[in-house]
Amino acid sequence: MKIRIKTEDDDQAKKQLISKINSLQAQVDKFEKMKFGFNRKDKELKECVKGLEERVECRTFAERIINKQLHGEIEERKKLESELFRTKQFLENIVNGITEQISLVSKDFKILWANKTFLDQFDCKMEEIPGSYCYAVTHNRQSPCQSPHDTCPVAKVLETGMPIKEIHTHHGPKGDSLLEVSAYPIKDEKGEIVEFVHIARNISVVKS
Repeated sequence: MKIRIKTEDDDQAKKQLISKINSLQAQVDKFEKMKFGFNRKDKELKECVKGLEERVECRTFAERIINKQLHGEIEERKKLESELFRTKQFLENIVNGITEQISLVSKDFKILWANKTFLDQFDCKMEEIPGSYCYAVTHNRQSPCQSPHDTCPVAKVLETGMPIKEIHTHHGPKGDSLLEVSAYPIKDEKGEIVEFVHIARNISVVKS
């Protein structure tokens, strides 16, 4: 049996081995710390992604609700517009069936609307009427009607605030006609006159 005598080289090798082991352990510890850091970052990232997904889901849900509400409002608006159109057509059919000349006149004597009887009497189309002066269309005048021959009913209503009737002679392409003219004020919510309903009823045989 051989007896090995411990030498300084053995001590040096042992120290080197211990140093390498310690170095490896330090690297392992560093790796573990990095691994822990990565795991924490991975967890934070997953939580962040989860939070974003929840926010996207909430936003998508909110958008669905808003879109549903908008769709309902659009459908309701279409329904109201359809009802308004039918009501407008119904009222126009009524006034267009009346044999009196009916027109809507502004405070500055401009015709805003007229029924079929009015348009037929003066050989006009609806698109030609708005903005035309009533005295120009019905009397071939360049200025509003005046006494003593043709008192302007619109001016009278502006003065008194009350409905009025006058006798006028209208001059149209189909000849002159004697009419009973009535004017009625239309007032706003403040009680101020903004427009007039002008009605003319033929009370004589049309002169040729």
